[in-house]
Amino acid sequence: MQIKRILWASDGSKESRDALRWAEIFAARFGAKVIVLNVQETMNLSTLEVPEDLKKELSLIGSKIRKREAQRLARVKDVLQMKAIEVEARIAAGVPYQEIVKAAQSGAIDLIVMGRRGLNFWGRMLLGTTTAKVLREAHVPVLTVRQARGKLAVKKILVPASLSPTDAVSLEWALEAAKSFGAMVYLIHVIEVHKSYDSVKGGIMGRLRESAAKQLRALREAVPNHKTRGVLIAEKVMAFPRVRSGIVNFVRDQGIDLIVMSTHARKGVPRFVLGSVAESVTQEAPCPVITIRP
Repeated sequence: MQIKRILWASDGSKESRDALRWAEIFAARFGAKVIVLNVQETMNLSTLEVPEDLKKELSLIGSKIRKREAQRLARVKDVLQMKAIEVEARIAAGVPYQEIVKAAQSGAIDLIVMGRRGLNFWGRMLLGTTTAKVLREAHVPVLTVRQARGKLAVKKILVPASLSPTDAVSLEWALEAAKSFGAMVYLIHVIEVHKSYDSVKGGIMGRLRESAAKQLRALREAVPNHKTRGVLIAEKVMAFPRVRSGIVNFVRDQGIDLIVMSTHARKGVPRFVLGSVAESVTQEAPCPVITIRP
């Protein structure tokens, strides 16, 4: 894993500003450049069936918004440069999620950082629209942030494992981050079962836990020694009615600072695909989440 270019998708919302703080600490830790991107959602005025004077007014409003955003990004650029962070600011026009993904692909971006939701204005940056679509379309890791309170630190990183081959990607990414930040890694698997399973004869819960624990150990042992050296790793198997609830509860109980998880699981584990567990965790977790598309 290398992080040399970070794309911060900015819409001026509080969540977006909080996301910038995380972009800063990753940029400072990895010596990365930050590309600041604001997307102005376009409106085809020529197709609007409204009076010409109204079209002119809308055009003027659009121009004022672009000027205001350019000034805001210039201020952000000045602040980052004062912190010795290399930065480039851009304003694009188009469909927000498409422009973000396009910028990530054309700019050789290693990490996208954005708020989970944003300004409810012209459909920008709402989880379920722009943010969710970036999570689905981007081929690079996406760090989503809901809030950033107090001093930021990365001391505990959580990797939720679906026990699929895609877990190796998120685990290795988390281990590299843990080395850079001096953090501990928690590797967990949540068995989604009803609590009544405990009363079923034959010890099915015990067998499920034993099987999952064995697979977690195998996942960890498959990682080359040099990637795990110096990183404290804790493994845990949990049973919960819902996978996402188990993950979020663990985050709160253990004071997790960052979640790293794959957006897809193996075939036959539909609850761990983006749109279900990954998307729900991204929306509900009290800490930032990095989703990685295998």
